[in-house]
Amino acid sequence: MIVTIILIVALLFIAVLIGGARIIYSLATSKNMNGDGKTKVLDVFVYLGIGISLITSVTNLLQVIFTAIDRKFVDTLAYGTYIDMTYSDVRFAIASLVVMFPIYVGLSWYVSKDIQKYLYKQDILVRKVLIYCTLFVTVLSLIGTLVSLVYTYLGGDLSMRFALKAGSVFGIAAAIFGYYIYSLKRNYSKKTILPLVVTLVATAFVLASVVWSISIMGTPKEMRAKKVDSTRLSDLSGIQQNVLNRFQMTDKLPVDLSELNNAFQGYTVPTDPETKVPYKYAVKQQPTFKVNYETKKKEMVTDAIFEMCATFSTVREFNDRGQAAIGKGGVMMSEFSVSNFYYDGDQSPYWNHGIGETCYKRVITSDMYYGR
Repeated sequence: MIVTIILIVALLFIAVLIGGARIIYSLATSKNMNGDGKTKVLDVFVYLGIGISLITSVTNLLQVIFTAIDRKFVDTLAYGTYIDMTYSDVRFAIASLVVMFPIYVGLSWYVSKDIQKYLYKQDILVRKVLIYCTLFVTVLSLIGTLVSLVYTYLGGDLSMRFALKAGSVFGIAAAIFGYYIYSLKRNYSKKTILPLVVTLVATAFVLASVVWSISIMGTPKEMRAKKVDSTRLSDLSGIQQNVLNRFQMTDKLPVDLSELNNAFQGYTVPTDPETKVPYKYAVKQQPTFKVNYETKKKEMVTDAIFEMCATFSTVREFNDRGQAAIGKGGVMMSEFSVSNFYYDGDQSPYWNHGIGETCYKRVITSDMYYGR
């Protein structure tokens, strides 16, 4: 069965390659409308490069803008959604945009100069196909944006960040549509500075979007600091879990973190990833027990309380709805929960911290003690 599926996929892949090669060959051997010149293979690949770099640039530009809008204008209804604190997706989008947009500009400039030198190339088939496909996609984007606006308005969810996203899509699509309509009607035998102006405006817009996005999300130095702080929280979460496990086995809190080192389980108490200094730990209250003679089991009378401390380089502040609340008084929670484990993208207020030393008081209550 697996062999059959592999063979079918291989045959489909070969068919796609052959079909693509035939399309490229037909475009490369086609004549222009006046029949006075053929399309070169180089022209086909240049226009394919323009199409790919244009799609990649627009897609990643919208990704950058959307992420910055989401970060700047937090949706009050958003709750419990995963947040990538290092913004790996948008960092990849910025990297792709920085590489692909100059390629698009360079190839477009080459084509413009080539058409000015060989005017018949204005009518070659591959150019017409690319332009009309671009116009078709942009028209669909404009229609889709208008439909989404009406749908969102009827649902009562029209917000500032949605309006900015819709405006971004509409503006970029309209700009592309207008530019390629101009390209179809342009007289390449006459010199004009309009393409240069459009290029400078588009470049300035892309640069402004990237700079704005970085200013909101943070510089590479700030991103690294967030990663290091995330590692610190993961370390504290691991210590917290091992303290709880130790408590379940011994009925008391470990006096020192060194008691948690266990060669058989492969656990060693971590230290700060940058300074290599051990994390601070202190027992605030050891539990007391009594024997329930009816059940013949020990029961906790008072809670077990301990504290863990680490020194952070950034601010992490979420409210009780899991929303970023920097500068708005995010809540610091102290009560320990069995489900309160830190993970990358965690939005609970249990792990809020400021710059400098932050201590977390954790309480183990009687409902977390299994009894013996």
